[in-house]
Amino acid sequence: MRARRAWVVVDMTNDFVASDGALTCGEAGQAIVAPLLLHLEQARDNDELIIFACDAHMGDDPEFSLWPVHCVAGTEGAALYGDVRAFYERYRGERVRYMPKTRYDAFFETPLAQWLQEDNVTEVVVAGVCTSICCYATASGAYYRRLSVLYDQQAMADLSDTAHQFAVQQMTAVLKARPWQASEYTL
Repeated sequence: MRARRAWVVVDMTNDFVASDGALTCGEAGQAIVAPLLLHLEQARDNDELIIFACDAHMGDDPEFSLWPVHCVAGTEGAALYGDVRAFYERYRGERVRYMPKTRYDAFFETPLAQWLQEDNVTEVVVAGVCTSICCYATASGAYYRRLSVLYDQQAMADLSDTAHQFAVQQMTAVLKARPWQASEYTL
């Protein structure tokens, strides 16, 4: 039986991707938009669940003692970035969803686990930003729920290449995650 797959696209917001974002990956984050959208189109054509899991903080969130103020709910900084927003607006519905989160791990105090269970998902592909922070925490959350974890390295970016490479190595070695390949859709 083929695994039921979902994509969890993490923090592809203006504050994390736009050049003037409050906590931006900048060009690295912008460079992943085209491959991400190509892969999401393939996922959509394959009837896979796509969830945009994005920071949406209150203005007084304690996280702002650790990081600059970013992704305040309802602001342009918290909105999906550019063509990612256009994809979401074009396809949003039962199979393409937006989910606010307040912690690194998209499973923490969100309906994500329930949505995946309701859809009989056994395999999660993690993509987005930042690889070493929210993507890694979300991949860990999936692993702890006994889901197979994949990562889309072409569609992940971080604040530095060193942090990105370390997180990918950790996902592979610790979480036993494997890289997602576009060729998986030709099977």
